[in-house]
Amino acid sequence: MRHYPNTLYLFLTLLAGLSACVEPVALPIRQTERRLVVDGLITDEAPPYLIKLTYSGNLTSSLLIPEELAINGAKVVVADDAGKSVLLEQDPLNAAYYWVRDPSFRGQPGRSYTLFVTLPDGSRYQSVPERLAAVAPLDQLTAQYHTQSSILGQPDAYLIGVDTQDPPTPGNFYRWESVSYLPRWTKYDPLHPPISNGLSSFCYCSCWVPYFGPLTDVLSDALLNGNRISNRIVFSSPIYAVGNQYVQVRQFSLSRAAYQYWTLFEQQRTRTGSLFDPQPASIEGNVHAVDDTTKLALGYFGASAVSQQRLTIPGDTINYNRFLVRYGNEFIPPDQDCFQAFGQAQLIPPAGYPPR
Repeated sequence: MRHYPNTLYLFLTLLAGLSACVEPVALPIRQTERRLVVDGLITDEAPPYLIKLTYSGNLTSSLLIPEELAINGAKVVVADDAGKSVLLEQDPLNAAYYWVRDPSFRGQPGRSYTLFVTLPDGSRYQSVPERLAAVAPLDQLTAQYHTQSSILGQPDAYLIGVDTQDPPTPGNFYRWESVSYLPRWTKYDPLHPPISNGLSSFCYCSCWVPYFGPLTDVLSDALLNGNRISNRIVFSSPIYAVGNQYVQVRQFSLSRAAYQYWTLFEQQRTRTGSLFDPQPASIEGNVHAVDDTTKLALGYFGASAVSQQRLTIPGDTINYNRFLVRYGNEFIPPDQDCFQAFGQAQLIPPAGYPPR
């Protein structure tokens, strides 16, 4: 066996020298000027309508907006092109939320709507007028059972499809919002927790938990003008327990500018880190400073007509015993009730859905 003592010595010496030269460096965090962020929508449904105003910054996954980012004390007005306007009411519990509650101010197809915002420091912003276009009626929803790979431990799902007839006039744009109320199992009823008696017997109790689809599912009729949109999949509703699922899909009309905004938003959301991804950038919308139209806010103020459908998916299409054999307790939180384990849980199914 041959040895290379000189080579090994030189290598160890070089490694020690490099280690001695490495020191932690605290890089300064780049500070950018905070900007107004607008998120709101006027529809042809009955009020209330919500306009959310914040400053740009780091948001957590919590539903609560940090106090330093909420815009408290703004004056917010929405006006239409017929001269009617409404002053929004600030939410007493969440400073970033401003509401249109006047029942007489309801969006109408064909009208244009403009948002006016005066910030607490006196700076003024307004949106580009947004035309509220009519929307095609949404037909009955469909649900297809989709089997996921058991290796990845993902639940199976119902793929929710929509049907609608695009009008013969070109230039129609669509967006879909979806939510399903999923049955979930927990180890005990939150209203009747188990008695600590040394026994390990628990009941598997159900509650229903909302599960929301993406907000960025959009479509242009550029390639299908005047044709039928058939079984377009807009939502994947996971199956965590055997029981009825309650699904709602809302179909929105969009202006061309709103369609372009949501398309860009989706591109940013689905970036995978490849060389072909678009460069990340702040997504500027249709709201600008009154004194300087080049100073743009983030987010978008929209106006849309809405058509919605609801669907009840019966749980008896799934074999209970096979489901338990396949998943066991995988989707059941340990030693928690529904309120502890799931946000926005409710103990009874939601009302207003068609019978199964």
